[in-house]
Amino acid sequence: MRPWSPSLPLGRSLGLVLVTGLLVVLLTGPLAPSLEGQNRDEIRVGLSLGGTGFLGLVTEYRRADWGAELYLGTISFREIAVAVSGKRYFTDGRIRPAAGLGLWSLTAWTEDGSGSVLILRAPLAAEWVVTGGHALGVEVALNRALAVNRLDPDDDTPPGTTLVPLPGAYYRHGWQR
Repeated sequence: MRPWSPSLPLGRSLGLVLVTGLLVVLLTGPLAPSLEGQNRDEIRVGLSLGGTGFLGLVTEYRRADWGAELYLGTISFREIAVAVSGKRYFTDGRIRPAAGLGLWSLTAWTEDGSGSVLILRAPLAAEWVVTGGHALGVEVALNRALAVNRLDPDDDTPPGTTLVPLPGAYYRHGWQR
C-alpha cells in the first residue's frame, strides 16, 4: 500500500473540495445578511495554535461584518511568521463563519544564512462567541507559495503550486468602541 501524497487522487480531490468550498463561501458572501447597519468597532487580541504557526499572537480590528488581522508567530522558535488578512464575517450570532484572503511571510535563520517565503492564504473560519468579548475559533487556511528566497543562492526552483490546508484554533478577546 502506497502512502498518501498530494499526487494521488485523494490529494487532488481534497484540494478540489477545499477550493470549491472557498469559492462557494466567497461567492455567496454578498448574499448573507449584512451587519453594516450596526457599525460597531471592535479591537480583539488573542492566541493562536496551529495554522499559520505553532504559536502566535493575533490582533484584529473589526467593523460591522469586516475584519483586518495581524498575526505574529513562530513554527519552531527558529523563525518568525507575519501574516495580514482581511476577513468577512457572515452572521452576528453566537456561531460566526468567516472567509478571508491575505499574505503570510515566513523567515527562518540558520547558521548558514536565512531564507524566506511569501505565501497567499485564504482562511476559512468558524468562531463561537462564548460570553462578553470572549471567542473560540477554528480555522483552515488554504496556502499557496508565491515567492521563495532559498538558503542556497544557486537554487532557483520555483515555488510549488499545491494548495496546502493548515488547520488551527484560536482564542480572542475583544473590546467594542
